[in-house]
Amino acid sequence: MITLASGANLNKSQPPLLTDSTGFTVAELILALGMMMIVMTAMISLATSLNRTYMTQTTVAGVQHVTRAGLDIMVRNIRMAGFNPRNVNSVGIVEASANAFRFSYDLNGSGSIEPKVDLGKEPPEDIKYLRNANNQLIRQIDGRSNSNQSLVDNVSGLTFKYLDKNNNETANADAIRVVEVSLTVKEPLGRGRPVSRTYQTRVICRNLGL
Repeated sequence: MITLASGANLNKSQPPLLTDSTGFTVAELILALGMMMIVMTAMISLATSLNRTYMTQTTVAGVQHVTRAGLDIMVRNIRMAGFNPRNVNSVGIVEASANAFRFSYDLNGSGSIEPKVDLGKEPPEDIKYLRNANNQLIRQIDGRSNSNQSLVDNVSGLTFKYLDKNNNETANADAIRVVEVSLTVKEPLGRGRPVSRTYQTRVICRNLGL
């Protein structure tokens, strides 16, 4: 009869128990994934916000630029309205309404306002500014619709106001000495959020009334 010694291990094939872990638990993996998703969501949100801000600033800058450019062109021409070195009778204001302004000046000193057959050779001497049905700022030459030149797109407002020598508003073309111009440009930004800018200026017509 064989007997086992006292204190002998009955299950010698059983491996020793591990006292520390060498991997991640499922809970730790889920927590890490959750934190990664939060960080990625924040990064995407930040990038979207920065891109939207950049697009807004770019659009606003573009609207400001084209509005000022269109207004500057009008101011340069309107300031010369009535320039008449030969004192001919056909030079001056032709039409002055709230939405259109037509005037002439003898720029080349020829003594007459000659129709411009080739608009590319000489500056026009009979000019009309208006907003057409396509919301464009138009410069019309010699009163001919086929001479329309589009200067600015997306024009939502163009108004003229006329003042006499005492800065009183007037509808009398012969009394006009100052022209106030207001130009509004509105461009889409996306998601129904347009960008609108309005610029106003007062032009002293130095050659009128001389």
